[in-house]
Order: sequence, then C-alpha cells, then structure tokens
Amino acid sequence: MASGDSLITLDALSNRPPTSNYASVDLRNGFVVLDFDDTANETALFLAVLPSHYSGGSLAATAGWTTTSATTGNVKLRIEVTRIASGVSFDALPAADGMTELSVGAPATAGELAMAQTATFAAGDAAAGDMLLVSFTRLASDAGDTIVGDFELVSLVILEA
Repeated sequence: MASGDSLITLDALSNRPPTSNYASVDLRNGFVVLDFDDTANETALFLAVLPSHYSGGSLAATAGWTTTSATTGNVKLRIEVTRIASGVSFDALPAADGMTELSVGAPATAGELAMAQTATFAAGDAAAGDMLLVSFTRLASDAGDTIVGDFELVSLVILEA
C-alpha cells in the first residue's frame, strides 16, 4: 500500500452514535450529513475493519464537510482511533491508540463542500484485519472553534500515511 492510498471510506450513515453528545443526522439537499452543534462537543463513532493491504503504518484522515450557514471562522476537530484486536472486550475498550486535532476555516459559501486533511497520526499496533473504532469530534468548547452554527460532516476517509 502506498502512502496516501485510501484504506477506509465512511459516510454519515456509517455513524454509530455514542449514548450522549452525538452528532445528529440531517439532510442537505438529499445528501445525508452529520450535524455537529456549535454549543457542545459532539462526537460521531465509526467502526471499520482495516483491509488486507494495510501495511501497519501511520494513518491520516480526510474529512469532506460544509457548514449549515457560516462562511467565516474556524472549526476545531479531533479524530481518534482505537484498535480493537481479537480478545479485546467491547465492555472495556482501551484508550485511543492515535489522535490528531486540526483547525480549518469555513468555506466561502455555506453548503460548499470543503476537504480537510489531518497530519499523520499513530495507529498503535494495528494490523490488517483489526477492527478500528474511529471517533470524530467537533471541539465546540475550544476557543479556536469560532464557526457559528452547525458543522456538517459529509464523509471521512482514512488513509495510509
């Protein structure tokens, strides 16, 4: 697998919401998106299996997103990955193996698709065939998050770094 190649592609309907502070499902002109409010940190959870061609290296992520109404300001995001290997209990998941945060500016027009790629982050001892829990959070409580209104996640692609 080459650096930058896609490993996992996720959309809004792949979300497995946590029990609280979750992003809500919404429609944008027929496209399913996840709305992350500007008043509280909200999270979307995704479960995926690392494909057989994953070589075990670091990861990066690309988010496709827009805003409900904002055209100025920045959004602060955090992506965490947790390896769920054979023998790991779903009742006591380990701490995240890797994490990255990024701040990106609002698109010039609300509803316009923007793409944001993270820096490289660790995947722990993840190997091909392992399950991976991906946590995507808008850090609305962070002073660097200045977009007023909803952040809308359209897609999330996990890449081999």
